[in-house]
Amino acid sequence: MTEKMFDYDNLGFKAGLEIHAQLSTEKKLFCHCPAILTNEKPQAIVQRKFRPVLGEMGVYDPALLIEFKKDHTIFYEVFDSVCIYELDETPPLPINDEALYDSIKLAKMMNCKIVEETNICRKNYLDGSVPCGFQRTVLIGYDGYVTFKKDPSMIEEKKLPISWIYIEEDAARRDNDRTKGKNIFFKLDRLGIPLIEIVTDHSLSSPSEVVSAAKTLGMLIKSSGIVRKGLGKVRQDVNVSISEGERIELKGIQLLQLIPIAIDIEIQRQLGLISIQKELQRRNIQPQDIPLQIFDVTKVFSDTSSDIIKSAFKRKKRVLMLPIAGFQGLLSRELQPNKRFGTELSDRVKSFTNLKGIIHSDEDLLKYNFSEREIYELSKECQKKAFIIVIGKKEEAQRALSFVHERLLAAFNGVHQETRHVDDNGISTFTRDLHGRSRLYPDTDLPPIVIDSNRVIKMEKNLPENFMARIKRLNKQYSISNELAESLIYEEKADIFEELIEKGAPIKAVVTTLTQTLTAISREGVDINNITEAHLLKIFEALVLNKFAKEAIPDILTNLGKDPTKSLTDIVNHFGGEMSQEELNTIILEVLKTSQELVKKRGMDAFSPLMGLVMKKARGKIDGKIVSEELRKHLKKQV
Repeated sequence: MTEKMFDYDNLGFKAGLEIHAQLSTEKKLFCHCPAILTNEKPQAIVQRKFRPVLGEMGVYDPALLIEFKKDHTIFYEVFDSVCIYELDETPPLPINDEALYDSIKLAKMMNCKIVEETNICRKNYLDGSVPCGFQRTVLIGYDGYVTFKKDPSMIEEKKLPISWIYIEEDAARRDNDRTKGKNIFFKLDRLGIPLIEIVTDHSLSSPSEVVSAAKTLGMLIKSSGIVRKGLGKVRQDVNVSISEGERIELKGIQLLQLIPIAIDIEIQRQLGLISIQKELQRRNIQPQDIPLQIFDVTKVFSDTSSDIIKSAFKRKKRVLMLPIAGFQGLLSRELQPNKRFGTELSDRVKSFTNLKGIIHSDEDLLKYNFSEREIYELSKECQKKAFIIVIGKKEEAQRALSFVHERLLAAFNGVHQETRHVDDNGISTFTRDLHGRSRLYPDTDLPPIVIDSNRVIKMEKNLPENFMARIKRLNKQYSISNELAESLIYEEKADIFEELIEKGAPIKAVVTTLTQTLTAISREGVDINNITEAHLLKIFEALVLNKFAKEAIPDILTNLGKDPTKSLTDIVNHFGGEMSQEELNTIILEVLKTSQELVKKRGMDAFSPLMGLVMKKARGKIDGKIVSEELRKHLKKQV
């Protein structure tokens, strides 16, 4: 998909960003537990069920009611690194002062006004990610802005207003390996790590602007020195709408290059839903024309040959049908690549029940091995209307069809506001309805917080280096390009880059390692997460001491990434060691002797393949420049 796929202006395209970043504090936000993740086995499992509560205005948040209908049972994995606060069995401690003022520092970097006094509020969640059923959140700043280039290739800049900045607790992390059906597992280690949330307005008017703004915010956050490093520590959600549509929150977009793809697919989805709405109007179909009338059509399949039905009957399941007048041909209308409106209905069923999905009348029913008689009987039963079929226990199947019916009614209004998770291809799946403000209310455990204005003033005079200024400084100080400096900052490698250079490491070798070598070995399947900054410091310290040649760096990193338990000293010694000129010449002569045919055939053009053969034996033990000079000298003698 390209930037020109849609006319964004005519569509009334608008977008905004929500950026979440973990602060690099030692302790969590409302307790003294360490702010770390663990791979240990849990010491205990705690089971919970959730129900909605009234908001401050005396009403239920509709999204909470929808979440409640999923009827999930939540299991929490408890570790030594968490306390009973995470389990909602003791009140919170006063807010982490370091986290509070670090978030204020970040807010000032975005030109925000800082509140004089702030209240800790509770934000209700019923998805199980917070054991107490709400997340504690604190408003820090408002009415700020950042400037960014409207397009990476353009000089023109645009100001993006920052509406709000909050500090809040990060949620528990879902354990997908143990989650099954309605039993959802969460690890409590991440719960409570300080998280800053940045909310922009919705003035971004094209996908390229969204990408540029997200990159600018990401670089500003990462260059602050107060957020955690690594994939997933900074998360970005994109809110998207068009004039005839509604706001949709796209979550889970980790990579900048995925943003325009996800946006274009979402525009395609909204236009598809709007076309369904208009077609229903053209057909003069009203919501009252599709009442919730569920029929048990199990008898139609009494002697079926369909394996899916026969398998269900063995488990005492039934087949229920919902007739839907006027939807013929609309259920198969494609909304996203390989995802149709029927798939949207199926996603709802999967989200709210344990059923695997639906079967609908726009499908080729023969692929389920339904007989012609069965298809005729279904059509007769629903009076030749379109229909949805679900297979399951009677009560569960009825619930599933009621959720389908709710979504069908929403189709009369076009686009339905919701939160959707984006996969690696940019295609989104329903997660939940959008939350409203009815779920937010003041916390009763902690008093209001008065912000120390004198401390803020002092902080404002000593803010971290602006990332644009740092790009210029890196360019001037180390003679690297602006693009390279920008890449180092965005990929969170600028700090280790400068530290390595300060310790005497050669600039070119450091740049190549950080921007090319690590990426290359990662593509070969090496887990570069096993290679820490401490490892890089030790590797380049050894390089500076001439314990190996720079050509050995890829091999050293590869071995370390594959097995981080290995001794780094042993790895360096294996690929390092000094090679004398005499030893090198012996290797070169051996290679030339075994490659006589190649030398005769290609002459000096044989240099490159010969260099590769020599470097296999000499890599890391002698400088590649010396190898090149000596090989070229010997090759000339034989040509």
